[in-house]
Amino acid sequence: MNPAQQRTMNALLLATFVSSIPATLILPMMPSLGVAFDVSPAQLGLLVGVYPLMSMLVSPFWGRLSDRYGRKPILIITLLGGALAFLFFAMSSSWLGLLAGRAMQGLAGTPRGIGFAVASDLSDSHNRAARMGSVTAAMAVAFTVGPIIGGLFMGENPDSWLGQLRVWLNLPGEGFNHVLPSMLGLLGNLIGALVVFIGFQETWKPKERAALTAKAAEQGRTQIHLPDFRTAILQTAVILAVAFFLLSGFIQGSLQFAFALWANMALGWGAQLIAWSGVVIGLGFAIGSGLVLKPLSRRVGQEKTVLTGTVLDAVGLLIFLYGQHYLPVALGGLFISALGGALWATTILSLLSREISERDQGLALGVANGASLLGRVVGPAFAGYLAASVAPAAPFVFILVCVALAIVRGVTLVRASGRASSTAR
Repeated sequence: MNPAQQRTMNALLLATFVSSIPATLILPMMPSLGVAFDVSPAQLGLLVGVYPLMSMLVSPFWGRLSDRYGRKPILIITLLGGALAFLFFAMSSSWLGLLAGRAMQGLAGTPRGIGFAVASDLSDSHNRAARMGSVTAAMAVAFTVGPIIGGLFMGENPDSWLGQLRVWLNLPGEGFNHVLPSMLGLLGNLIGALVVFIGFQETWKPKERAALTAKAAEQGRTQIHLPDFRTAILQTAVILAVAFFLLSGFIQGSLQFAFALWANMALGWGAQLIAWSGVVIGLGFAIGSGLVLKPLSRRVGQEKTVLTGTVLDAVGLLIFLYGQHYLPVALGGLFISALGGALWATTILSLLSREISERDQGLALGVANGASLLGRVVGPAFAGYLAASVAPAAPFVFILVCVALAIVRGVTLVRASGRASSTAR
């Protein structure tokens, strides 16, 4: 990777990081939000779920726009939109205002699908998984840092300067203040937009690609490709990959939320202790996608990396379920589970990018990102139902069943790869 491409990749990772923070920033605020704005748990659940729901709906749209107009302008637009959404959320003094702010964050905060397309633009078949792993690692670190920012800066003391700021802004609650975390999120988005503007070199130039394709067609070497949703998505291999990316989103979203419920119901922990302990899951995901994925995929191949990741995911969950009454064992199991989940979820995405045309990368990877976000909407809701109606650890049993499906997929990928190798020889 030359220096210009490295600067582009660094700018992309920063943009991905700051745009992913809102997903978990609100989690440690939930108890205080419920008291300050006098809303029910169901309303709080909607406040959590509206962000990934909106992201899911518009992710393919942003991906298609990046295919049409280039990655850089769409990245900048989404980052500036995210900054505006943070400002709206910070200034909200009612539950409906908070809900609208979260919806705006979801609509704007979706450059992750574009990020996967950029990583694919900068990659070949040998390093695509590693580049996408870097994007996933940036997301994982953001999902870890988000609760810490929300928990550390939300403020509860009415006599502090945060409390006085709350009074000045006429916000409700006994010293509760969600303004500072929101303003930090706004600042992060603005910095991300500036870095992309200065350091990001466009990786997809639609007019130049169209001219090259037309010239090749004139010479009879290829056909002009007119991308649409059907040709990009409605292929068996692509549909399967998107389905399992939905499954990975369900598992990851459920895991984070299930941990918060389990820690509160089984251990009696408060929001801030949950936020700090939840770093274990984020670290597992970040280490898996950022440090382990690249050497492992190079050593054993992408198909075996998927299988290895699913097996580690299942082993970690089994360790948690067996040792849930011993906190170090339980947290160790969740760390292993998150690490394995990062390996297989990221590699599934890399395998998806191999199945689609260059011109459809933004759209298809946007759809995959939307599928993952849909899983993150449904997963926490179902985890909450199981924890409340069955047992605090019940969601982890269901997550293990889902991982078993992923193991089956990993086995089929390895077998298919083996058959293809035998045929080639």
